Amino acid sequence: MARAYGSNALLLLKRETTYGQQATGNYHKMPFTSSNLGSEQGLIQDPVLGFGRDPAQPLRDVINADGDIVVPVDPRYLGFWLTGLFGDPVSGDVAATGYIDFSVNPTANDTITINGVVFTFVAGAAGANEIQIQGTVIQTVDEAVTELNNSVDSDVDDATYSRPTGTQRLLVTHDTTGTAGNSFTLAASAAKVSDATLEGGGTEHLFESGKDPLPSYSIEVGMGQIPAFFMELGVVMNSVAFDFQRSGAATATINAIAQGEDRNGASQGGTPQEFTFNRISQFQGAIRSGGVALGNLTSGSVVYSNNLERIETIRDDGKIDGADPTVAALTGSINVRFADTTLIDLASNGTPVDLEFSYTHSPGLVVKLTAHEVYLPKPKTPINGPGGVEASFDFQGAKNTVAGNMLEVRLINDLDGSDYL
Repeated sequence: MARAYGSNALLLLKRETTYGQQATGNYHKMPFTSSNLGSEQGLIQDPVLGFGRDPAQPLRDVINADGDIVVPVDPRYLGFWLTGLFGDPVSGDVAATGYIDFSVNPTANDTITINGVVFTFVAGAAGANEIQIQGTVIQTVDEAVTELNNSVDSDVDDATYSRPTGTQRLLVTHDTTGTAGNSFTLAASAAKVSDATLEGGGTEHLFESGKDPLPSYSIEVGMGQIPAFFMELGVVMNSVAFDFQRSGAATATINAIAQGEDRNGASQGGTPQEFTFNRISQFQGAIRSGGVALGNLTSGSVVYSNNLERIETIRDDGKIDGADPTVAALTGSINVRFADTTLIDLASNGTPVDLEFSYTHSPGLVVKLTAHEVYLPKPKTPINGPGGVEASFDFQGAKNTVAGNMLEVRLINDLDGSDYL
């Protein structure tokens, strides 16, 4: 007798044209870690009296179809779930970027290396591949910007150089959009580089919170040994949760609400389509504020929710009429070793901060969540023995009037975005 095993289970997904009507054609085969998405129909005890102490047969209740799907963080497949959560992305090719941050003014013989070409800082007049040190670090960075933009070296002039206002940063932007700039290298002897190469070159898919309406999907969970293929119809994505830790596999938990479920004896997904799968590990994650990695950070989490409201009208099939988004919510936490009072001071003053949660598999495969306006509560700092003291900040996000949204998710990969639509 055949038995079902999770190792042989399949999860197929396709966007619906009309809510609750099964999508036709070839579905996408989705990687997943676990799923309890499905329908259930409870029983109601019959309150009738007059037939003795033994109860009458129970009544069937309404159908509830929902559940969680835990998926690996993959820069291609994640786009389907993000489209369900945020609506259609804006997709387009972007250029690779990187930076060199100067905390202090360079000294003579300090160097920066741009795509293999060494530039030396000098106190006197500058010669070829030299940058004259100025009175302040900002003036020196501006001098570097001028020298690099004027360079005729074929390895250097493939990028444009600038200093963002109010920073001591040398920003490097490749002149060609797409993946071409991801191999452009950076190095510095006495400054901090963003990475060994520029990154982020590829096709960027921008998702923004607050959009309405949201698409619906048909999702099939199949167990071929039985065979039993459960088709969830009218699936709308309610929330996504990411946990950032020091080690382990990076996953996202998707909560979804469906209209109903059909069971079939064979798959309805046609010939499933697949992409190259690139699993991301937790060590490839980062949490930043103001573009700078948060120090003494031990863990973090971020949850975005559409707060879907089921439209529970009276129907003879027990299903809902829809699941509509209401006021969105962004919550989460960051846990830090208590080494200074910077975050506590911001929390006490009610000063909002920006938080960036990101995963980078490679320069052209990136997942980045940016919360523009996050408010931190003032936490306790309990001492639980001789070990290190930690502070936990359970934050809440709000809409930023300048950005025009509460949360942006930027997904960079090599897909043109048509699959998500």
